[in-house]
Amino acid sequence: MNSAFIAFILFLTMSSSQAASEGAVSKVLFVGDSHSYGNFGKVLDKYLRTRAPKVLSISSCGSSPSTWTTDKGNFKTTNCGYWRRQSVDKEIRVKSHQMNSFSEEFDTLKPDVTVISLGTNILASEGNIQREKVHIEKMIQHARKGGSQCVWIGPPDLARDPFKKNLLKGIAEIKTIVEKNDCIYIDSARLTKYPQGNSDGIHYGPQDATKWGEAVQKALDSQWNQIEAASQRAQRKGSPLLEGTSTTSSKGTK
Repeated sequence: MNSAFIAFILFLTMSSSQAASEGAVSKVLFVGDSHSYGNFGKVLDKYLRTRAPKVLSISSCGSSPSTWTTDKGNFKTTNCGYWRRQSVDKEIRVKSHQMNSFSEEFDTLKPDVTVISLGTNILASEGNIQREKVHIEKMIQHARKGGSQCVWIGPPDLARDPFKKNLLKGIAEIKTIVEKNDCIYIDSARLTKYPQGNSDGIHYGPQDATKWGEAVQKALDSQWNQIEAASQRAQRKGSPLLEGTSTTSSKGTK
């Protein structure tokens, strides 16, 4: 009887372990613009690798959602910075590089979770914001159809016009699309304040970029169980089911 009871307990333990393993996120795709090329991207890449055994991080300087959804034949070479990290020992960091489309990267990796950090470059004008909306939705819907839970990291606080002037408008438009498509929105503008003394009013220095990355990491960490559960549902049903989730902080809206 004792042997049978012990065997039964071991069976339950193994079954629980297997269920936990099946619920884990195994692959993550992280894409971004020049912000992700620096310390902000490094912090998030490091964090995501603690959450999944396979992570692909890609940043392309100057990119907007339309950059990632343009037909491959029309892609322009990135001339101000490209970063691609597939693993600890497989990394590219160059000034100029030809990038692949989001759909190509997604379809190759087939990620369980897709993290997109884009939006600053669309703030150059209100017209630009409106033109980019269709491309934001295109990226999210491609992830949904591929059974991946989406997380969209919005632009941070800025100091240079017209980007600063269009920031709140851009955030509102992005957030509406993101939440309508059952993606998670992380509002970086609530988590940052642009530091005085930085020259271009858009990019963050290494120390401030690290702080921003750590703030977003904390926001991701606080929701990771939900992200993981939604990812598993997405894989079973073909689209994420996490309804209208967004991240806020104790700071007021800028």
